[in-house]
Amino acid sequence: MPPREPSVDTPQSPLRRYHHYIYIISWAVLSSIILYCVGGLSYVDAVLLASGAATQTGLNTIDLNRLHVVQQVTLWVVSMVTNIIFVHSLLVVIRLYWFRKRFRRAIHDAKMMCRAQRNTLNQRLADVEIGPPRAISRDRPPEEVPLLMTVDENRCDSPEVSPGRKYGATGSTSPHITFRETDAEHEVKHRRRSYSWSRRSLSEADTPLQRSFSELQNEMPPLPSLAWQSSIASYSDWNETQKEELGGIEYRALKRLIVILVCYFVAIHLLGFVAFVAWILPNHHYSEILIESGLNRSWWAVFTAGSAFNDLGFTLTPDSMASFNTAALPLLVMTVLIVLGNTGFPCMLRFIIWTISQFTTYGSPLDDELQYLLDHPRRCFTLLFPSAETWRLAAVLLLLNAFDLIIFYTLQETPHLNNLPSSLRLVNGLFQIASTRTAGFTITSLGRLHPAVQVSFMIMMYISAFPIAIAMRTTNVYEERSLGIYNDEYDKSHQSDSSLTAHIQRQLGFDLWYVMLGFFLVAVAEGKRLQDNRNDLAFSLFPILFEIVSAYGTVGLSMGYPGTETSLCREFGGVSKVIVVAMQVRGRHRGLPHALDHAILLPCDLVDEDAQAGRPGWWWTRWMRKKSSDLGSFFSHD
Repeated sequence: MPPREPSVDTPQSPLRRYHHYIYIISWAVLSSIILYCVGGLSYVDAVLLASGAATQTGLNTIDLNRLHVVQQVTLWVVSMVTNIIFVHSLLVVIRLYWFRKRFRRAIHDAKMMCRAQRNTLNQRLADVEIGPPRAISRDRPPEEVPLLMTVDENRCDSPEVSPGRKYGATGSTSPHITFRETDAEHEVKHRRRSYSWSRRSLSEADTPLQRSFSELQNEMPPLPSLAWQSSIASYSDWNETQKEELGGIEYRALKRLIVILVCYFVAIHLLGFVAFVAWILPNHHYSEILIESGLNRSWWAVFTAGSAFNDLGFTLTPDSMASFNTAALPLLVMTVLIVLGNTGFPCMLRFIIWTISQFTTYGSPLDDELQYLLDHPRRCFTLLFPSAETWRLAAVLLLLNAFDLIIFYTLQETPHLNNLPSSLRLVNGLFQIASTRTAGFTITSLGRLHPAVQVSFMIMMYISAFPIAIAMRTTNVYEERSLGIYNDEYDKSHQSDSSLTAHIQRQLGFDLWYVMLGFFLVAVAEGKRLQDNRNDLAFSLFPILFEIVSAYGTVGLSMGYPGTETSLCREFGGVSKVIVVAMQVRGRHRGLPHALDHAILLPCDLVDEDAQAGRPGWWWTRWMRKKSSDLGSFFSHD
């Protein structure tokens, strides 16, 4: 595809990072009000739980089985609508909305261009003709402007097909500009016929009138592939097929992508729910555990599946998943859900698109749309990457998890895990490692683990967002232009050094400031207790740092506190809890660009080499970008 021209839209993108802040904070505030109004919580605890659900952190200050079912449903719903897949899918919907707005402008511009050229033609004919019956007014009301009509497809010139894959528009007719005939124009047309004018003979015309008409016809470019009909008067009269033709392959690909994303999001939730229900209903032992906690088994299945896929980390059982450490099936299902809902989602999405493309007919509209998604992934979706970057991301995730699993197995000293069969120990290890980087579930008390395992978990939480964030930055270019807009300092350094190591160094240094600031503020707020209870190792600087990193990494792991099943932040004062909330919200936005490129490319905006060399279509693109207010004078040059 040709290089992209600068956008004609407003330089400042209408979708910036603070909109993401507003979205997340709004859900947190709304859900906190609901949690508080139902009762049983202080407002600070309600805010911490709500922000944990909105940021997928999952640090809890109260056992969730003690909450009212309305409060549990609120946490479940909020975690779903703030899930990264859901939020990034909204960006696709917004981009489709931008396309619709662009359609309205393109249709309006095409009608104005048609009117300007028609008036110019009529004026030239009136000026050159000797004694015309009556001149046609150049200043006709907009409602009298003739509409564009489709030209016979056989009369249109067929552009040369350049090597490589082409993404065509369905039903493309590539019409030229023609006009609906009015009475006044019929007279001029009749006089033209008296001179035996035709399109083929225009190039051989000798009279001034013929030359003028011929020159203007050459200047009148073929419109982009539009299915103009004489009955279409406004955007509202267009059907979806015509909109797809006007929008081109990118618009169609986005529509196909949103269907895939919705099906993926709903299907994974349903599969998780079905798997848990099918397992728990006939299982009397684990059913008794849920009944003792006052939980409905079907609701437990729904909540657990959603909490795993949305990487929330909340469980309705007080001890997280420790009660299920001998149940291989739910642990494996949750492991898969955790991966598919966060770190492995970009890889899985590209695999699904590629798999569907293998079963489609080559050259069909569906095949073109899927191939466009694979060839230009970042143009269509922020979490869809090129093939090489997807393989690199998958390799990094496997290496990190393998490294953490080896440390967990070789150093962990939890007695009840050592007593398990090797197969169950492997399942427990896989589940814990998958939870460490995003979800925050625990299979055992983290305070009992080897100190080196605790440190490795903290490191994994800190770098949890790095693989995807760096993949987004390294693939932040489409047609030689940035898709995401980062700060000026980053952009300058990116231009000078775009290596993977440089990206990692910048991300490490950027996040470290926030983590250390939060750690310092909590240490100040909890300073008196730390000084008065120096022998309380469960409430010391390292567990607090672990909690801060967990909050900033939006993971939700906690070393807890003796005598409780909740997170350590339950022991914090009100000021420290507010700091934890701020860390969760800030950590949820790390790695995101300051703004997104909102430029919309229609087929008429793409100027190929032939057009730049002088083909008539170049005039359409120039006119669209110039957006002159005096269209008549623009086209009335001699």
